Amino acid sequence: MNVVLIISDTFRRDHLRTYGNDWIRTKHLDALAAESIVFDRAYTGSFPTVPHRHDLLTGKYTFTYKPWAPLDGDQPTLAAWLKEAGLLTYAVADTPHAFAPGYNYQRDFHGWQVIRGQEADRLHTAPRDPALPAAPEKMRGRGNLLKQYLRNVHRRRS
Repeated sequence: MNVVLIISDTFRRDHLRTYGNDWIRTKHLDALAAESIVFDRAYTGSFPTVPHRHDLLTGKYTFTYKPWAPLDGDQPTLAAWLKEAGLLTYAVADTPHAFAPGYNYQRDFHGWQVIRGQEADRLHTAPRDPALPAAPEKMRGRGNLLKQYLRNVHRRRS
C-alpha cells in the first residue's frame, strides 16, 4: 500500500476538475484522484504554511495557540506513526520554511528532500535583471522577492 499526502498552499478547490471545475485542465491531478481517496469534506485548522504542517503532522490544531514555530522535539508525528505501521516515509517539499534550521518538520521521515527555487532562495543569479510583470512600485517589496523567483525559474520549460 502507498500513501501520498499532498499539501499545497495554492490549490483552490474550485480550480480542480476533481471538484467540478470544467474549464481548467488538471490532467495529472485528475489521474491521481481517479486512483485515490478524495476527501470532499476536509477542513484545515491553520492556513499559514508552517502552522498547517504542524496540524497535519501532529494531528493537533495549533494556530492561534502556537505561532509559526519549530516542531517540538517530544511531539509525536504522523511520520513516526507510519513508520511504526511498517511504511516507508519520504517527504518532498518545495517551500523551505518547515525545513529551516531548527524547525525539524522532516523529523521521523526515513528520507526527505527540499526542491530549491521558491521565494527568496538564492538558487540562481541570472538573469541579473529579470523582466517584472508590473512596475516595481506596484509590487510588494519593490519586486525583490519576485526577481529572485524569476531568476530561479528562468530556465524551466515545463
